[in-house]
Amino acid sequence: MSVQPFPTELVEYVRELFAPEDAELRALRQAASEAGMPVGWEISPDVGRLFQVLCRAVGARRVVEFGTLAGYSGLWLARALPEDGQVISVELSAEYAAFAREQLAKTAAGTRVEVRVGAALEALPELELEAPFDAIFLDADKAHYPEFLDWSVRVLRPGGLLLADNVLRSDSWKGQTLLDPASDDPRILAIREFNRRLATDPCFTALIIPIRAGIAAAIFHP
Repeated sequence: MSVQPFPTELVEYVRELFAPEDAELRALRQAASEAGMPVGWEISPDVGRLFQVLCRAVGARRVVEFGTLAGYSGLWLARALPEDGQVISVELSAEYAAFAREQLAKTAAGTRVEVRVGAALEALPELELEAPFDAIFLDADKAHYPEFLDWSVRVLRPGGLLLADNVLRSDSWKGQTLLDPASDDPRILAIREFNRRLATDPCFTALIIPIRAGIAAAIFHP
């Protein structure tokens, strides 16, 4: 039996019922738009709620996020953690990082987010010294997702959670699709490798959830 994607009105029904944006989230997103930051790059509210469900299911306290942008996803993650929890969020742009810090400081859970400036790959050795982590969220340097996967098995604690965005599609792929056999886009090739390895690695129980741009979720069990 062929199953068609859910109609937009049902997707909106789920978002409004389970993941409504409150004043803090709306204000952060509005401030980002007014500041001229990229629109639509942030996770959607239903993805934010999914992350919260999964983080609480694994009892996450220490989370690493790659790709802060305006701090929107960091706020969703921080709200899922206990009072002494921490999100370490790594952002390449110093301008975006400063904006995120400013906006997160206005929120109740924002004190749980530490925004660091730097390239994601370059941050890995230092972060490894702070391991283990309970959860990792990948949303930067798509061409290096396989390297992040290699790193994650060294720093995730047993039972930890690996999350990754854009594992099915991205507006930045300029019309190419994940399944285009002729694609030579290094990001697409890397995402294919990441997905294949995540699906077949016996150390992970994983699945791609086809919401937004495709979310990979995996539990690490070495």
